Amino acid sequence: MKLYFLLLLSVLLSKFTGLYIFTFLVLVSPLIFLEQDRLEFKSIWSFSVFLLVPFLLFLEFEYVLSLLLLAFAEELFFRGYLLKLYSNLTVSLLFTLPHIILYTDIHSILTFFPSLLFGFLYERTKNLPLVSVVHFISNVMYDKLLPVLLPELLKSLLNFPLG
Repeated sequence: MKLYFLLLLSVLLSKFTGLYIFTFLVLVSPLIFLEQDRLEFKSIWSFSVFLLVPFLLFLEFEYVLSLLLLAFAEELFFRGYLLKLYSNLTVSLLFTLPHIILYTDIHSILTFFPSLLFGFLYERTKNLPLVSVVHFISNVMYDKLLPVLLPELLKSLLNFPLG
């Protein structure tokens, strides 16, 4: 739990200074003491990284790399480390709190639900690369697809005839 409080402290620091490197370092710190076989890089699911190829074709490389590194770091910390100590429900609540601190909007509270999905997927597959790729795809959909689809969805809902 000390490591989690260090994460919260680094999130607060990054919010006020814009230096996210400390948060990233805390997120990847479990690499120091996690057993390598816990990361499951040898499994057939590790080939899930090939799902990234379409994103590399249509999005900027730096964008893809930064989101992928962030997804991996978050999954390493929350699923690879915390999920072996706490339940998926607890880890999802712990996952949501830094998002609330950073972004302070309804979307940050809603990160709880994908976190439950990521935890469930990790519990079933025990595969960090797979969950990281799913997390990455979720972030891209939220960042790129939702802003395009949501206005159209709202517009069609508002123009829906009720009678």
